[in-house]
Formats: sequence, C-alpha cells, structure tokens
Amino acid sequence: MSHNPSKSFRKKTTRRKSRRSSQGSTSSGAEIEIVRYGVGLDVHKENIVVSVAAQTEQNLIIQIRTHKFRNQPQGLQELTQFLQKYLPVSHYLMECTGIYHRPVYHALEDAFPNSKTKIIAMNPLLVHRKLTDLGNKHDKADAQGMAELSFYDRLIRPSYIGTPEFFHLRDTLRNYKHAKKAANKYVNRIHRVLCSVNFMHKLNLHHEWELHLLDFMITTEGPMKRAFKAMVESSQLEKRSISSLMKHQDDYVPYFNIELPKTSRFNLRQLVIQYLQAETNAAQYLLQTEKQILKDAEFEYWYLQLLRIPCVGQVSALRLITELGDFRRFVNWKAFAKYCGVVPEIKESGGTFTPGHINRFTNTHLRTALSQIAMLYVNGYAKGSDLAKFAHRQYVLRGLPYKKAVMRVAQKLSRIIYQVLVNNVSYDATFEQTKAKIQRLQRRNTKHGTMLEFPQTRSLRRDISQLLVTNSQYMTSKSRFFLIKGFQQLIRKANVVELQGTKVDSKKNKI
Repeated sequence: MSHNPSKSFRKKTTRRKSRRSSQGSTSSGAEIEIVRYGVGLDVHKENIVVSVAAQTEQNLIIQIRTHKFRNQPQGLQELTQFLQKYLPVSHYLMECTGIYHRPVYHALEDAFPNSKTKIIAMNPLLVHRKLTDLGNKHDKADAQGMAELSFYDRLIRPSYIGTPEFFHLRDTLRNYKHAKKAANKYVNRIHRVLCSVNFMHKLNLHHEWELHLLDFMITTEGPMKRAFKAMVESSQLEKRSISSLMKHQDDYVPYFNIELPKTSRFNLRQLVIQYLQAETNAAQYLLQTEKQILKDAEFEYWYLQLLRIPCVGQVSALRLITELGDFRRFVNWKAFAKYCGVVPEIKESGGTFTPGHINRFTNTHLRTALSQIAMLYVNGYAKGSDLAKFAHRQYVLRGLPYKKAVMRVAQKLSRIIYQVLVNNVSYDATFEQTKAKIQRLQRRNTKHGTMLEFPQTRSLRRDISQLLVTNSQYMTSKSRFFLIKGFQQLIRKANVVELQGTKVDSKKNKI
C-alpha cells in the first residue's frame, strides 16, 4: 500500500482537506465562514457511517469528516458526543433501514432536544433517487451523499417515526397477524395428513364440535365410525348438543371405514397442539393491543368511530389505528390514500396519460386491511349503505374486473376514513343516498311546485305491493329481484308521463 504513490497521495490530500476545512481556512490562506453543517448517517445492523459536510457563505459544500461507529449503546453515545461540536446543523439525515435506524433516531432526539425537527429518517427509494450521480456505491459514499443532500430542504421528505411505545403496539398487532398465519399453516398440514389416508373432507377447526371430533379420531383406535360413535355417546353423557354433528353426519359416512395409522395419529396430535398454541398466541396479541388502545381516551374515541363504518370490525379498526399512528400528518385525502397504497401510479408525458399499477411502495398492512373490507362490500355485504351501492355500481353495472372494483371501493373507503379521523366527521352509512333524495325532491318542487307523487302513481304502487304480497309463494329470490326491478322502472316511467301531462295542461291553460 505504501509503494503506491497515487493512493498515498490521495490519502494525504483527503486528510489535509479535512484538517484545513475544520480549521476554517483554504489553501490560499483565506478564511472560510461556515454557515451550518450537514450530517449524513448510513445505518446498518452493526455499524453507523457518519459523514459531516459544511456549507459556506458562498454556498459551497465542503466535506469535513467521515467516521464509523458501532451500532451499540456505547457507540451511540460516542456518536452523539462526536456530533456535539458540529452546530448549527441543517439536518441529521438517515435512511429508514428496517428497524436499525430507530435506536439511532431516538438517541439523536435525546441528545439534541432542540433539533428534533431536523432529525430526518427518509425513505431509501427517495434517497437513492436523489443520489444517482454518486458513481460507485459504498457506505462512505452514501453517508457523504446524504450529508450533501441535508442542505437541500425542499428535496427532503421525512418519513413518520413515532414513539417507541407506538412501534411496540404496532409490532404487537403485526405479531397477531403472523400467529394467525402460523395457525392456518398448521390447519393445512392437518388436512394434508388426513388426505394421505383418503379423508378428503376438510375440517373447519374454528367450530368447536369439529375440533372435538378430530380429537376423538386421534385418541380412538379402529375405524372412524367408532370415533364418531364415541363422540356421540360422550356428548350425550355430558349433556352437550349434538345437533351440528348429526346435521353433518352424511358428510362423514363415506369415510367411516378409514383407520388412521399410528404415525398419522402422532403427527395429527402434534399439529393440533401447535395449532391451538398459535391460536392462543394470536388471541393474546389481539387482547393486549385492544387493552393498550382502550387505556388512551383519544385512541378509544377513534376506535369507536371506525367501528361505526359497516364491515369494519375490531381487528380492522385496530390495524388502521396502529399502522397510521399520527394520522394528522397527511395534508389531504390524496396523500392519505397514497400512503394506504390504494391508488395507481400515473405516468404522463407529452400528452400521453398512462395509469400504472397500484403503488406498492407503501404500507402493505393498510392496503391489505382496506382491500379485505372492500371485498365484503363487493361481495354484497352491508346492503343499503353508500359503499355497498358504490361497489354494486362498479362491479355489476360498470362491469369492472373484481380486483379493480375492490381497489375502487378501497380508495373511496380510504377517503371516508380520512374524513372520520382527520376532520372528525361522524360517519353516516346512507349520507349520499339521503343527500341525493333531498336534492331530487328539491328539483321536483322547483319544476312542478310539489314534492308529492301523483294519485295515479300512488295507486300503481299500491297495486304492485298487493300483487307481490298475494303471490309471494310463487316467487323465488331471483324472480322477486327482477320483478321489483321492473316495477321500479314502471313507476319511474309513469311518474315521467304524468309530469309531461301536467306540463301540457299548464300550457293549454296559459293559451
């Protein structure tokens, strides 16, 4: 290394530059007035590379020093002591690298309480988009690039970093999701073992009686018919209901002669234990999350407000609260919907407008929660509500593909949630329909001087109601749907004809 003159020269010049810039002088002897410093931190699991740059009065950016610290409590303490002498500072800029940036972020908050707004953790995609001219990528170059970027205030977009308590609460609910996935995995393995012995009926282990039947299948030796009979006798002795068991008896009759081998019994026993443990863990995670939410009066209020929206259950409401954090940071509903990941990427160039795929560089958990709620609306739940009408219009009337219809409903749902949380609007499930009805009646009153239906239309409505009631035993759900739809069009047409008749009569009277 010492025999290479170019490398030794490069090292010396770098060291001389940093010494001169720190002393506030240039090679010509003129003093440099430093306005502020910029700090870039490249955070990894084991190390933190820190680069300090300075901005002069002539808006020149000079690299001062680059140093590496261990990502440990002692290393964080050394890092904060190292940065104490570089004040005032423009920004402390770092990337959001999983969970490794959190201790660094909070250590800087504790060390510099007056500069909390200048501690920025930024999306790595945005950081590297700004630093495309760095050339070779390595830790030192990344830290130096972020130190230079820290002086450009308009290019910096901070990511949300909440309190440690908030992230522990969010991780608790995320652990619930992982526990439910593990439980589903064990259910699939149980079904696989049963299919290996030609038992093709899939047990729903969420039903207590089917889980009880599986227990008898594992513990009772001999064919499955003996296990079924033993369960019936045990339920009768314990005076438990067997109505569900007898109702589904025909589903198990074809498999009565199947006998489980000893190895399959052992595998099933272990898988059932693991499944029950995973379900218990999931329930504990969910219960702990709700307890923490209900302890805070503000969180409890927003939790109850979200539950007023149809098809939003307890798990979905908890996930929305724990994933959003400080939801007041969003400037409008469009930024909120983009963060939730329910809007497409749009590309426009030279007058060509191309809608892209759904933006996936956002919160995956929020997008999943909103999509699952939107599926319920598209599948016909919460009939009569505004969102159900909107989903019906997108999926049935407009004929959009299922996934596109779900995304349209999820986007509208995100807008409603934004109004509920940020603007504190109490949700009314039929607000749009009521508003449209009032506007329709007001237009009718303006044109014709009345909001009432004409006598002929009211008599037609009574005749239709009487027809549906007297012949209800001859109608199926499908025929009733089409009849009601046709009768609604008939009433609407009769109303229009009568309105046109009143216009003709009024013109004749004027003549």
